[in-house]
Amino acid sequence: MRLLTYQYQDKAPSRWKLPRINLDDNINLIGGLSAVGKTRLLNTIFNLSLIIQKKRDISAGCWELEFQVEQSIYKYILHLEIDRSTHNVVVAKEQLTKNDTNIISRNKQTFLLRGKKLPALSKEDTGIYLLKEDKKIEQIYNEFKKIYIRRLNPTYFGVPEDFTQLGGITKEVLEKEPGQFTPEYIQSNFRDVNTQLLLLKMHHRRIYESIFRDFKTIFPFVADMNVKPAKEVKQLTIQMKLPLDIVIPVLVIKEKGVKEEIPIMNMSSGMLRCIIQLVDIYSMPDDSIYLIDELENSMGVRALPQMTDILLSRSNKLQLIFTSHLPYVFNNVNIRHWRILTRKGSQVTVTSGASLDKKYSQSHQDAYTQLINSELIEDGI
Repeated sequence: MRLLTYQYQDKAPSRWKLPRINLDDNINLIGGLSAVGKTRLLNTIFNLSLIIQKKRDISAGCWELEFQVEQSIYKYILHLEIDRSTHNVVVAKEQLTKNDTNIISRNKQTFLLRGKKLPALSKEDTGIYLLKEDKKIEQIYNEFKKIYIRRLNPTYFGVPEDFTQLGGITKEVLEKEPGQFTPEYIQSNFRDVNTQLLLLKMHHRRIYESIFRDFKTIFPFVADMNVKPAKEVKQLTIQMKLPLDIVIPVLVIKEKGVKEEIPIMNMSSGMLRCIIQLVDIYSMPDDSIYLIDELENSMGVRALPQMTDILLSRSNKLQLIFTSHLPYVFNNVNIRHWRILTRKGSQVTVTSGASLDKKYSQSHQDAYTQLINSELIEDGI
């Protein structure tokens, strides 16, 4: 799936509105002042994915987007509003077209599938979710499952004694048919990076080794990486009795010249951020959409350049949509991939990098310097 265009509007009271934004099929760097709406843009895209999968309650708002799957172009409109009689959020309008041919056409009164009227179905679920057993709609439903988001580091890296915050996996699950543990299945069903790495090590050794290779590229002082049961990590003092049927994996690294292993909860925040993002990009199926809020968060001068380069190198397989404030990121992403947001009240304006390229190419200053001295930043809100 590749998102081609996207627009969104909140319902009352905020009426926050993002106009139609054209997206590149590989790299999209979202810039602008804090509070202009960058994070909100990513959240609304991800929320749409969750709503279609019925993984969160639907909330009032209007989405309009175009996306590409293989060689076909789809348009999708979804308007959700609060029903005045029940006070529940319901589907007021939904339309899905493929190459300008209607598949789903729905309003408050009628529900059509390929032009044929359907019986009354739940108004509190999207048509894509309700009709996902249809083979052609199942493909679209599965494409919306390929939208992932990475925000700040998870909170489960607590003090060593606090194993309640670490993930775990039952021995019964570990003994399931190996073919079930596809990288996509691991990414979607196990949120704890320790468990993800254990399963990748067991079932996808090549991916696991690629993650380790890139991790060593970023941190060349790392000599080895492993995933062990918590009870085998000598540096941890376990003050609670662990269930016999549950394995609690812990990532450990070995640094050159350091005798003891370092468990994940003692690693730097930059290391954590990098390992999580590496697991993300190697576990996602091809043609996924990867949303990253504040690419540089927790990363130091050592990690950020290498991690940025690795992410950009994966853009032929993933569509990257990410936010940043740092000069390094902007200066290493072609200006044509920039999308700069400004806001006046609830109305957001999007300036494309292509228009800035024509303007900034006349100066000897780098593009980022011209951007931060422009009206887009000075008058950004």
